[in-house]
Amino acid sequence: MALAEGDDKAEAGVRVLGGRMSPFTMRARMALELRGVAYELLEESFEPRKSDRLLAANPVYKKIPVLLLPDGRAVCESGVIAQYVDEAWPAASAAPLLPEDPYQRAMHRFWTAFVDDRFWPALDGASLAPTPEARAEAAAEARAALRHLEEAFAALSNGGAFFSGAAPGLLDIALGCFLPALRACERLSGALLLDEAATPLLKKWSERFAGVHAVEALLPETDEVVGFTRFLQAKFGVAGAN
Repeated sequence: MALAEGDDKAEAGVRVLGGRMSPFTMRARMALELRGVAYELLEESFEPRKSDRLLAANPVYKKIPVLLLPDGRAVCESGVIAQYVDEAWPAASAAPLLPEDPYQRAMHRFWTAFVDDRFWPALDGASLAPTPEARAEAAAEARAALRHLEEAFAALSNGGAFFSGAAPGLLDIALGCFLPALRACERLSGALLLDEAATPLLKKWSERFAGVHAVEALLPETDEVVGFTRFLQAKFGVAGAN
């Protein structure tokens, strides 16, 4: 339900400071889409510098995404934004992003933190680490993290299509926002990270998640992400990159 910039409804409503190619912006937008919240995406450009708008909205981390509320307050960090959206806009027609049971909520939060602390740094390094050896090591760490997430899916999904069961939830969007980067990394390296032999449940989950109506339009095409990754590799002087 993203609104065009300048839309009258968006001007007085919810806005997201972010970037279309940013997985963390995708995560925040996925939460809003799944909750049926209308919002406007305000694209941030970091060249030649971060905008005054971003620095004012997030003076601590100075990063995207930032959720701007109609009253001018700001919520920062994608995981915090997703949980805020879940609590602030309960929808009778949509499943909550977190389960009701306190223990299950804790487990979903634990694995969401694991995605950010262990999987994403490894995936990022598999494309952007400075040497081929470092990228290969990072790719191995990403595969190991995915094996842990395979076990988490089996334990949490209760036989359902998603980590949250019948409908996508917080952990689904926490991992799902990285699918474009994962596919680009596989294309550039020529090696699988999400391997059907090693992680069959996650492989099938990734296909189902990418087809969810509320999120599929937010996932950029692999070719576009490959091009963006090559731009970053050149910018950071990644040695031996394809």
